[in-house]
Amino acid sequence: MKRNISGAEWCIMQVLWECGNSMTSAEIVEKINDESKRSPRTIKTLLQRLVSKGFVDFTIDPTDSRVYHYIPKVSESECIGRENHDFLSLYYKGDIGSMLARFIGDGDLTSEQIKELSELLDSKRDGKL
Repeated sequence: MKRNISGAEWCIMQVLWECGNSMTSAEIVEKINDESKRSPRTIKTLLQRLVSKGFVDFTIDPTDSRVYHYIPKVSESECIGRENHDFLSLYYKGDIGSMLARFIGDGDLTSEQIKELSELLDSKRDGKL
């Protein structure tokens, strides 16, 4: 599964991950429309794209063959890892040090965040991560 998830598809994946159980398209539409106004048809199209890409699976309701139950096939962590890898490869040629330097240089960090980053780097250096 090499394809990426678009921003609109990501919203659907987040709903599925947060739920933790299978959801019908009607439940997904309701949840997404609480946060943004997308047409039910658009949401169903996005769901089908996610199924085609292999990110989402579905089962057909045994009592009503018109009702599909959708569930993510990949975890949020897997998707974030893939997106991070693709971002790093595309914009920083795989050089994580350059990326971190840029983000740290451009960002406003609190003392606590600096301490946490320092501890992470120390752990990485010591082979604990």
